[in-house]
Amino acid sequence: MTIIGSVESLWRYPVKSMRGEEIDEIFMGFSGFFGDRVYAFKNSSARKGFPYLNATANPTMLAYQSRFQQIEKTLKPPNLVEAMSIGVGVTPSNAEPDDLAMDVITPSGDVLPLDDPALLEMLTQDLRGEHKISLIRSDRALTDCRPISLISLQTIQQVESELKQPLDKRRFRANIYFEQS
Repeated sequence: MTIIGSVESLWRYPVKSMRGEEIDEIFMGFSGFFGDRVYAFKNSSARKGFPYLNATANPTMLAYQSRFQQIEKTLKPPNLVEAMSIGVGVTPSNAEPDDLAMDVITPSGDVLPLDDPALLEMLTQDLRGEHKISLIRSDRALTDCRPISLISLQTIQQVESELKQPLDKRRFRANIYFEQS
């Protein structure tokens, strides 16, 4: 076997467009990392086909840190043995809603439940125009394209070189960052 690279870090983003979390180990199935992008805020003013409030509309979302209240229940499906034997194309397991209970640490350091109306108000206060947002939860990742994203550190270094400025790798919001051999 030829080794072509190694994993530098794993990341998941429990709430779409909020800051992600680095994790040491995670279950990955056909539908992506368990617990990745399972929440989003639906925005009444978002463009058609992409109904979510995101960091393009509200860059401060990246300063909000979501965290599961029971992290150990979010690293693998509750039916791990069965999930390992399910064929390609099938979502292996859906977590119990209470297992995915979440808090959000605001940029000022306050900790609020994800469904707190005060959080909704904070997320819309600097937006121009009329925005009505609501929290949604999905058993599958609410991704833009594919359930897993990966990027090499060498690619990021090449982009930095071409832009002539340093970049924080997290701006690419990948699940897997790897180093090529």
